[in-house]
Amino acid sequence: MGHDCCNEVTAATGADEGYALPLGVTVRSAIDSLDADCRLRLFVFDGGLSPESRDRLEQSWQDPRVRLEWIEPDIGAVEHLPVSDHISPACYLRLMLPELLPSDVGKLVYFDADMLVLRSLADLYAEPLGDYLTLAVQEMTAPWFDADVAAAGKPLLRRLTAARPIANYRELGLRPESKYFNSGLMVLDAQRWRQEDIGGEVFDCLEANREHVLWWDQYALNVRLADQWRPLDPRWNQAAGVHLLSSWRESPLDKHAYQQLLQDPWIVHFCSPAKPWRYYCDHPHRDDFYRVMQRTEWRDWRPDKPTDLGLSYEFYRQKLKRAFRTARAAAAEPFRRAA
Repeated sequence: MGHDCCNEVTAATGADEGYALPLGVTVRSAIDSLDADCRLRLFVFDGGLSPESRDRLEQSWQDPRVRLEWIEPDIGAVEHLPVSDHISPACYLRLMLPELLPSDVGKLVYFDADMLVLRSLADLYAEPLGDYLTLAVQEMTAPWFDADVAAAGKPLLRRLTAARPIANYRELGLRPESKYFNSGLMVLDAQRWRQEDIGGEVFDCLEANREHVLWWDQYALNVRLADQWRPLDPRWNQAAGVHLLSSWRESPLDKHAYQQLLQDPWIVHFCSPAKPWRYYCDHPHRDDFYRVMQRTEWRDWRPDKPTDLGLSYEFYRQKLKRAFRTARAAAAEPFRRAA
């Protein structure tokens, strides 16, 4: 894979104050990985950043190839939606991006603020959308709407975080074999999203199915875009769950693709409690995160050691296991309350 010529990549991301530091590192890594002759038009939504953090972010991203544009959405429009102790209403703001961006924005790369970009986004931007609304990466530990049907008899079911992430897919008229994607990294046809009011329909889906919602906006995106998205190479979004698998046989991938994902990720997604900016973190790419952080205005920052003895390494390991067990149990129930 590659691109013949790169002029400008259009991308978007954003965060609230709690994720200012990882946002800074995520974007810095994207800039550092960008081709020397490629420009980046970057839209960043402000989900509640302090003026100080915005200034530090702008300083961290100084590069003549980068054209930065801030987006200030109405956070009040999403404050009523389901959240949790580590997910704020800001996670829903990406659904509003196509409507908030200038009308000249067509193709768009969206990425979460807890990532490490290790390959040029120009390669991702060059991926053809074709007739698809979205390109994304299939979830490794929640690969289908109903894994009991889609992967009957396969050993990977023992390691799934959710066997049925869309628990009410039958009532919605969806197929059990439909692939389920991680919404932390997407290539969007922003023009078609606007024309078809994808964001509005996703919000309607969240409201109409609140008792079934698992993993917030990702649930509704998968419902609305079912079979209308194309899977990307999984290396574009290496989610933390892959490190819990003991073998390629426990994944939806073949052996070669699984080994590539583990050994050569193009984007690392810190989508588990094992965050590099927390004191206790054993993620295999923790040191890579800190190397990039040295090129930001947070270069001297280090996490404080928790004074609560309960917040130990073992605590985080058990918290991750509990989160996965909870998701598995929730997905096995026909009806659930939003987190």
